[in-house]
Formats: sequence, structure tokens, C-alpha cells
Amino acid sequence: MLLHISSPTVKQVLAFHALYPEWPLNVLLSYAIEQHFQEFQELHRKSICSLILDSGAYTLNKSSWTKRPKDILRGYANFSEFSSKYYDFIFNLDEDFTLHGYDVNMFNQIELEEANLDPVPVVHNLDNDEPDRFIDLGYDLVAIGQCEGGRPFKKLGRVVNNFHENNIKVHLFGVTEIELLDKLPIWSCDSSSWAQYVKYGQVMWWNSELVDWNPMEVLYFPKRQVEHDASRGSNYWDYIYQEQFDHYIEKNLGLTVDRLLGSNKEYYRGLVNILFFKEMERYITERHKKVHGFIFDE
Repeated sequence: MLLHISSPTVKQVLAFHALYPEWPLNVLLSYAIEQHFQEFQELHRKSICSLILDSGAYTLNKSSWTKRPKDILRGYANFSEFSSKYYDFIFNLDEDFTLHGYDVNMFNQIELEEANLDPVPVVHNLDNDEPDRFIDLGYDLVAIGQCEGGRPFKKLGRVVNNFHENNIKVHLFGVTEIELLDKLPIWSCDSSSWAQYVKYGQVMWWNSELVDWNPMEVLYFPKRQVEHDASRGSNYWDYIYQEQFDHYIEKNLGLTVDRLLGSNKEYYRGLVNILFFKEMERYITERHKKVHGFIFDE
């Protein structure tokens, strides 16, 4: 499975690559977010494994399209015509997230295809024949985006398994729930959670001391050491595995906990979380093969 880190900084990508040159990150960039595209695409492309481009429809939908650029379809097409050679794949401009958005989104899909691009179509309805239409149209990679009413496991599983049985790979947008990724034949996904956890002062790590199959733990670093908020995870200051965590970040990232508390704490906490998701990627990939027998055509 490919787990793409959504919009990391170039500095974080290069820092991780310096530590793990044989284990480069997979990265998702969004057309709707200002970032150093040239550095990712040209200067440091060899430091990245899979690089994919999202149209930014999710970002723009969150703002109810109030910040929508004029003629975004043409702008996205122009950008992609020049830059698509740097990306493993790009996504359609799936601007309509409603249950009845197929026609609008398919119009954009066709427009991009007529510009000699190869966008990945995005499903937004798990209940009608939308997924089957993409099977009939012969796509070999389909994404599943946000859906009205959510993406409950039973419905999502039915659609993902149907794609898999038809030799169609699935990219799942915005999901890194380990139990879900473990049980379904998801070929690719992406996560902005690493940054969201940083925003709220949290880090994640794999605690090998735990015997459970999912050894994920979340820590936070309150300003007052006596503060306790179970909803945020474990308080680092009285964490029973504090010594093991300190050893983990020193061994794997060359960090001491002081780095997670200093003036650049967001940057270093981000590195810890990126490592967590990279380890999750390897963990899920192994379980897909050895436990569930999921095989994806190359």
C-alpha cells in the first residue's frame, strides 16, 4: 500500500530522505494550496517515491468555493499539462461532492482527458451505480472521495472489493484509520492527519512494548506537567513508556525530546508523525500480503 503524506514541507521531505534514503516518502500535493511545486517536481523529485497531484477540490469545497479561482478547470488543466510528467498520477477536478455530482465531475474528467491528460476519476456516491460506471468505462485506478452520509465500512467495503475483483486499484482520500486500511484492498491513500496532530500538539508512535496488533499511541506535551486530558492521548510527563519513546525518537530520527519542546517543535513533531505514517504504510503492506492475501496488478 502507498500512504501519501499530504503537503509536507520540502525541508521535512529532505530530512526524512537523509535518514532513510532507501525508504523515500510518498507525497500528495494540492493544486489549491500554495507550495513550492518546482522544488518538489524538479529539484528534489528523486528524493520522493510516489508523487501525486490533487485538484484541491476538497480544500475549495470546505470554503464553499468562496475562494474558487476563475475558470479553475482551465487553470488546473494548464498546470497539469506542464507538470503531469513529474507525477505518478493526478486526480480529476471533482468539484461536486454531492450524491448527484457525477455529471458535473465527469464533464471535468472528459475535458482533462481531451487535453491529453490521464486524471483519476473520483467516486462520491457509494449507493448508486457510479462505481459501476467507472468499471464499465475501463479505468484501472479509481479514487473514493468524501461522500454525503459518510463512508461506513460496510458500504465502502462493498465498493472497494468490487473494484479489486475487477482488477481496479483504489486510492482512498483522507483515510488512515488502521483497522479499515488493514481489512480492505486499498492500494493507495493519503493523510493530512500527521499535520493535524502537530497542530494540536500531539505526536504518534509505534510502541513495540504493546502486544496488541495495533501498537499506535498518541502523546501530548502540556505546558503544565500536571495537566491531564485523556482525549488528547497520554501526557508525556507521566507516560509509563517515556523511556521507550525517548529511545525510539533518538534511534529512528536522531532527536531528543528537547527538540519536540523547543522553538521549532512543530517541525520536529511533524517528523515524528511522518515516520509513524511511513511505518504504518509498511505495516499495512505486510498485512495485506501475509494476512489477507491482497495482490495488486503492477
